[in-house]
Amino acid sequence: MLNIAVLGSGFMGATHARAFAKQPDVNVVGVSSRSKEKAARLAGEVGAKPFADSMELALLDEVDAVSVTLPTNLHKRFTIAALEAGKHVLVEKPMALTTEECDEMIAVAKSTGRVLMVAHLLRFWPEYVALANVLDDGTLGKPLSAIARRLSTRPNWGDWFSDPAFTGGAVHDMQIHDLDALNWLFGRPETVYARGHKGPQGGWDHVLSTVDFGDVNSFVESSVMMPEDYPFTMSLWVLCERGSIEFTFRAGGTGVETGGADGTSLMVYESGKPPRSIPTAGGDGYENEVAYFVQCLSRNREPEKGTAVQGRLAVEVALASRKSLETGEVVTL
Repeated sequence: MLNIAVLGSGFMGATHARAFAKQPDVNVVGVSSRSKEKAARLAGEVGAKPFADSMELALLDEVDAVSVTLPTNLHKRFTIAALEAGKHVLVEKPMALTTEECDEMIAVAKSTGRVLMVAHLLRFWPEYVALANVLDDGTLGKPLSAIARRLSTRPNWGDWFSDPAFTGGAVHDMQIHDLDALNWLFGRPETVYARGHKGPQGGWDHVLSTVDFGDVNSFVESSVMMPEDYPFTMSLWVLCERGSIEFTFRAGGTGVETGGADGTSLMVYESGKPPRSIPTAGGDGYENEVAYFVQCLSRNREPEKGTAVQGRLAVEVALASRKSLETGEVVTL
């Protein structure tokens, strides 16, 4: 039996706790929150004990692994504490606010021999996985360019989302999903050039970034400045030598958790052939991600998806985008 502690009881903490509770041979020992009521509600739902002190929960002797879903500025502190206490760690994206923090986390994971995985969800989202498989099989030839979009109203999952000191703004908290997906598909970027708008709290909350991978040019639009009631929207379109593949999703409400209002579309347009939809392996991306983490621990192996090195690269590219926003210059990685 694998004993899990979930630090945080907000939207992401609840999502992780519910996903872990569905895994066979996994016991959610406890969940934490500054709000005793919120922790108690989630704990009751997943059969765990509520904690008001996240560090106390993280360091319990009976805990084998910790899921860190606290605000981003707390990721390094709680990840390192858990690793040094002998726990494996699944930490939410973004991995940290700086590459220096990422490096510290990676060093401690290596020195303790514990698994450190970053919850980059798109690597487990069925449509993104199916899209990657089409690119990998070479049917459409080499990728030439890509456009990714992620548009939302400001998340209301917690008051900390309004403070860029906690999140890094949309360029760091929102855009990083698609930056990691593009890194996954195309490798390490060469340059980043970004333009955008600041939100009322001073963070870069609507961002347009050109990310150049050499052979592949990409454009990423990310926002938490969309009007009230704007449906959460994400997409990824890739143009290749012999066609294109396009994924689009529009939620039935302002958050991804509200599901697709008009369904999800994943289409291939191949030269000389009629358009066709692409099947996926199915499942819930969050549950797929958690199941993979559990599988890595049960098989005593390092993850190949959502690795700490991949998480660090996503942070590095996000910081390059923010530097470009601040300076107006092209940033070389």
